Amino acid sequence: MPDRSKTIRVTVRLFTGLDRDSREVDQNPRDGITLNLPKGTRLRKLTKMLDLPDRYSLAYFINGKQTELLRKLKDGDEVACLRPSAGG
Repeated sequence: MPDRSKTIRVTVRLFTGLDRDSREVDQNPRDGITLNLPKGTRLRKLTKMLDLPDRYSLAYFINGKQTELLRKLKDGDEVACLRPSAGG
């Protein structure tokens, strides 16, 4: 078990087919994936860990607010990743 004083726990939800494209094959967008990460981990590192395709063209939300890849994650954060889409 990781030392909780040096780690954070985040939940990641992958939408718009990203669950099929990432390394996390058994991910359900409703439930998400819970990960233990080192304190100070940035969103960019998390996207690399999940091997997300075209990660610079995706939209990211932390706790319901859109954010950028350089944002440091905090314990308890909920991260949502999706491909932006348009239509009418």
